[in-house]
Amino acid sequence: MNRMWNSRRAATTASTVLMAAAGLVIAGPAQAAPTSWQTVNGASTAAGTLEYRAVSGGRYADVIGSISVPRTDGQCYYLRYYVPADVLGRGVNSPRHCGEGTVPVESHVFVSTFFTRGFHFGLCRVAPGTPEESSLADLGAHCVRV
Repeated sequence: MNRMWNSRRAATTASTVLMAAAGLVIAGPAQAAPTSWQTVNGASTAAGTLEYRAVSGGRYADVIGSISVPRTDGQCYYLRYYVPADVLGRGVNSPRHCGEGTVPVESHVFVSTFFTRGFHFGLCRVAPGTPEESSLADLGAHCVRV
């Protein structure tokens, strides 16, 4: 009887430890410190911060910064955010900036703990009138990955 009680107690303790460990992996850090990023593509530069916020089921990748074009080169610039996934990834673009000047960019992309394989983004350059990429398309040859 005592031996049976000890094995049940050990099994309960082991499953509690495994569930607690799984919870730690899923939850991740409460919030990571922002990291700075900067990149150049053609006549444009983009810079800002990237910060991850943990939420139930994943985390948000908060990208805040700006795109600067000091001289016009006839191209349009934007940031493309992409989340690869096991089946289909998903991408979204910031508004395009065509011409000289600086524009702010901000995005809050959800990255699921269970179905995605990370997050990446890049500064992209295209000719005016070029159609948007498919929401399933990754960063293309016209993008410089940050």
